[in-house]
Amino acid sequence: MRKYRYNILIGIVLLMAIFQAPLIYYYTSGLTSLFFIPYILIGAALTFGLTFVLMKKKLITGIQKAGLISTIVIGSLSLFFGHILIEKIDWNLRKSTRNKIVALVKTNQLQPNSSYNKNICKLKRWNIPPISNGGNEIVIYKTEDGKFTIRFYIDRGFLDHYAAFTYTDNPADIKMFKEKTKTYKKIDTNWYRESF
Repeated sequence: MRKYRYNILIGIVLLMAIFQAPLIYYYTSGLTSLFFIPYILIGAALTFGLTFVLMKKKLITGIQKAGLISTIVIGSLSLFFGHILIEKIDWNLRKSTRNKIVALVKTNQLQPNSSYNKNICKLKRWNIPPISNGGNEIVIYKTEDGKFTIRFYIDRGFLDHYAAFTYTDNPADIKMFKEKTKTYKKIDTNWYRESF
């Protein structure tokens, strides 16, 4: 019976490791990122606790070893490199959705709707997983001649930074983006990845 409990716990920590990168990527921004510290600590404590107990009691089976090794490898890689992989997957899989939102903004079917900032638009239709991190808000800037810059957040930052996929057809912004290559990286026509 004890063997099955260990197998269940190993399965739980393996699932925690697998879901760690997407959860952190999509559902952390600002102060909410502090809630994932216990998630990571609990996963690490369970993994290393199970490894220690099973090795000490010499109860570990081949499948349990494989499960624990997989958990440690996947958990470590997703903690340090998961956001990079998830960001690339997110950009490629959801580019068309972002382009649809840009088209809605350009045709005035989607407009800023925030009471606290006239440039913010809170998206309700695309909320699982968020198309823009940190409350599923996009920031819309429109020039007098009808050019747009639209920011979809990747990371709203904790205190002083952010990262975003940014669409712009504003020539002044495009020129600035090309000059500041440390902060802006072109990823497609009119699309940039910005980070501060």
